[in-house]
Amino acid sequence: MPLEATIRTWRPQRFGRRAARHIDDPLIEPLWPGIRVLGHATPGDARFVDADGGPQLWPDVSESLANALRAESAILDGYLTPEPQNPGFGAIAGVDEEPPARTLGRQLFWFGDERRRREREALREAERPRPIEPDETIIFVAVDLLELDGQQLLDVPLLERKRLLDAVVDDAPLARRGMHIRPPLGTWISTWRALGFRAIAYKSANSRYRPGEPNDDWATAPLPIR
Repeated sequence: MPLEATIRTWRPQRFGRRAARHIDDPLIEPLWPGIRVLGHATPGDARFVDADGGPQLWPDVSESLANALRAESAILDGYLTPEPQNPGFGAIAGVDEEPPARTLGRQLFWFGDERRRREREALREAERPRPIEPDETIIFVAVDLLELDGQQLLDVPLLERKRLLDAVVDDAPLARRGMHIRPPLGTWISTWRALGFRAIAYKSANSRYRPGEPNDDWATAPLPIR
C-alpha cells in the first residue's frame, strides 16, 4: 500500500486534567523526552508528523521503523527521543518486588507545599517538547497503535491496542516499542530515574483514543522520589 494512502490529518491525543490517582485500572509508562509524533508507516517508508501538524524529517529513523513494521500499514503514536543509555530498555517488562501500597501512596500523592511546587515545575518541564541536540542519536519509541492495515483502532481499548502493537512492530536499531507496567511502580522508580525520566504517564487500560483531543483517562505525574 502506498504510504500516501495511509496519511491522515490526526494529531496526538492530549492528556486530560484528571489526577493520576483517579485513573481507573492504569497502565503506567515513563514519559519520554523529545518530540511527540504520529508515525505513518508501511514496509517501504515511514513519516512523522508532530502535534502541530508539521513534518519531522529523520530519514534513518523512518527507514528503521519501515523495516520493523510487520503489517501493510500502521499509524502509531510515539516519541522521537534521544536513545536511552541502556540499549535493552524499551520492551515490555513485568513488575519487580512490590512495596506496601500505603507507602507508595504517600510517595506518589503526599508532598509538602515546597515539594509540590518543585514537582509541578518538574512535570511541566518533562511535558515540554525537548529540543534535540545535533550529536544525539534519535530513535522512535512507539507507545500506541491507532490504525492497522487501514482499520481504525480508535475505539479499541488501550490494552488491546498495545497487544496489537507488540505483534506488528519489532524492535529495530532506531525504532522500538515503549514499555508499560501495572501498579505499583516498585523498583521501577529508581530504574526509570536512573535512565533520566522525571515524569510518568497513567493511561486507563480501557481508554479509547481521540486524535487531537484531551482525554481525562490519560494523566501525567512526577516520578516519585523514593
